[in-house]
Amino acid sequence: MKLRRTFLAGVLVLSCGIAACSGMLNSNQPAERVYWLEPFIVQQAVVTDGPQPSLAVSVSAAPGLDTDRLLILEAGARLNHYAAARWPDNIPEVLESLLRTTLESTGRFSRLTRGPISRSMDWALELEIRELYTLATARRVRMVLSGYLSCGASDQPIAMQATAGIADDRLSEIVAAYQHALNEVSRQLVKQLADACNDVNTG
Repeated sequence: MKLRRTFLAGVLVLSCGIAACSGMLNSNQPAERVYWLEPFIVQQAVVTDGPQPSLAVSVSAAPGLDTDRLLILEAGARLNHYAAARWPDNIPEVLESLLRTTLESTGRFSRLTRGPISRSMDWALELEIRELYTLATARRVRMVLSGYLSCGASDQPIAMQATAGIADDRLSEIVAAYQHALNEVSRQLVKQLADACNDVNTG
């Protein structure tokens, strides 16, 4: 009995070794690819005579969008994602970092941090990602963010949206469409915060 058990164990080890050598244990799944987005940089920073507020920036996501996957909204309201394609982090963290860099480049703020407003910060920008996916039926990328800018005792609504066409189904083209949409959303955010700064300084 003991000899039989030893024989079976040897056969099992030998079988596993053959499977490994023959490639049977190798995965056929494509390798993960991580895609990068660039922040929109204001080419000429604004020089102002008035005080420059500090700003805390916080970005969250609607349910289903808080992920590092590149999402697709398919027919029948089905939310899916591209295989083996990811952002460097969950998309709220990615956009928060990118938008903060964009706002730093304007020269309008003395300091920018992440997260909710604190006693040490003058203003707080809280945004939620409402839409951020490829529209499969329209071959477009859709990006919508909205929220509030808190300036002391007042809250001002902030809303940006952009749509960018996709040339073909290659992931590089899809990411390029995301970049175009991000650039447009960033321009809108810079404009709205500039108006808010002017209102506060002249109020």
